[in-house]
Amino acid sequence: MAMDVKRMDMEGQIAFLTRHAHRWMAAQRELHRGLASPLSDTTRVALRGYFEPETLDRTLVRRVPVIENPAFYKTFVEAGESIPLDFHVWTAITFDDVILVSDAQVPGPAPHSVIFHEMVHVVQYSVLGIKEFARRYVEGLALNRFQYMTLPLETAAFDLQDKFEKSGGVPFSAEGAIRAEFG
Repeated sequence: MAMDVKRMDMEGQIAFLTRHAHRWMAAQRELHRGLASPLSDTTRVALRGYFEPETLDRTLVRRVPVIENPAFYKTFVEAGESIPLDFHVWTAITFDDVILVSDAQVPGPAPHSVIFHEMVHVVQYSVLGIKEFARRYVEGLALNRFQYMTLPLETAAFDLQDKFEKSGGVPFSAEGAIRAEFG
């Protein structure tokens, strides 16, 4: 398997990563969903007006010691290739409607802006589905030379997060903007 990854062209790597990322995302959602909690009351109040009540209701958060890298990364390591993204250093990650927050990166309560950013991904997943979200994430990553900050799904989240941070608590429909862009 390691030799196959090393010999793959860009299109083959994108297909490999998309297939495995989709499965990993779905499995992570299932693994953590039963152990996650609803958004706290203070977070719900802080994000009210930015996201629909139904979206806030279905979103769950779980604290984890660290965000683990997917098992399929061993294929890259065995082939002597770099891993696409190291999740160990991430503050948070979203799997459909489940947000994981890393205790290693965020030892106290997660700032509302971090949860806001991840909520953008919750809505993106809602619009695209896990399979299409994985495809766009992987394709964006590969086409942008594995530069996380230039991924279209991430730039949308960071742009809206910046707007949220500058909004002074005056809500705008972040969910509407996401649905308009990705729907």
